[in-house]
Amino acid sequence: MVDKLNGQVEYAVLSFSGLFGLGSDYFPLPWDRLTYDEELGGYQIDLVKEDLEEAPRYSADQGPAFNRAYSEQIDTFYDRDFAAA
Repeated sequence: MVDKLNGQVEYAVLSFSGLFGLGSDYFPLPWDRLTYDEELGGYQIDLVKEDLEEAPRYSADQGPAFNRAYSEQIDTFYDRDFAAA
């Protein structure tokens, strides 16, 4: 997800659960919480599956109601210590 005003990446979106993309949930992850791992060849975040149980999410059916309040909800959720950290 890119900020429309400044063009900066704000969130990466993680698709999780479901089968063959059906019933998947989408989790916006703050870009600044991701770190690039050269050995993995991709980004990672210090979370475990249980951390995502309470995380802000949306489904493909509903789509995100992305506004300032939702953005603050995401940032507040990820601005804490997690089990994996």
